[in-house]
Amino acid sequence: MTPRQRTLLLGAVGLLVPLSGQAKAATTMAGCTSPGIAIQLLICSAMLVIACVVQLGLTTLITEWTHHPGLMHWCAAKAYHRALAVLIGAKLVVLTLLGYILMWALLFAGLGLLPDLETSFYFSGITFTTVGYGDEILPTCWRLLSVGLAVNGVLMAGWSTALLVYIVQRSMELRLQQRNSP
Repeated sequence: MTPRQRTLLLGAVGLLVPLSGQAKAATTMAGCTSPGIAIQLLICSAMLVIACVVQLGLTTLITEWTHHPGLMHWCAAKAYHRALAVLIGAKLVVLTLLGYILMWALLFAGLGLLPDLETSFYFSGITFTTVGYGDEILPTCWRLLSVGLAVNGVLMAGWSTALLVYIVQRSMELRLQQRNSP
């Protein structure tokens, strides 16, 4: 088994264990059944690994895309081509970030921690972006998941920002190459 396959298997197990009902409750507080710290940390780790694998794929795709000879020639020709390429890259990054928020929302909805998918998506969005209004919260015995979600959001936001800066830099490099070519 390759390291990548082991990582994916660990992530899948981390997500499925609490959903399958195999995890025994460590404590019960006011009707809240806690899966325990270890399971919550395993879930957070699995979600972070999934996000990192997806983000690495997006980074690789954009890196390859911004070095493709045909695209470089097309972008170097006109300023609006470069602007369009930057906008497409930005849209891919934003859609990926929304995908992470949805991934967490589906987890919360699947575990029945929040009343519905809309509330789960809202909670995931405000926690992922570290806004944290506090109007929606997880049950006390599951609150460690919100910490994992916030850490995931900070990491993915930073990585995405770096990726957007890279896209803009490549666009500017092409502009300078076009200006300096005879």
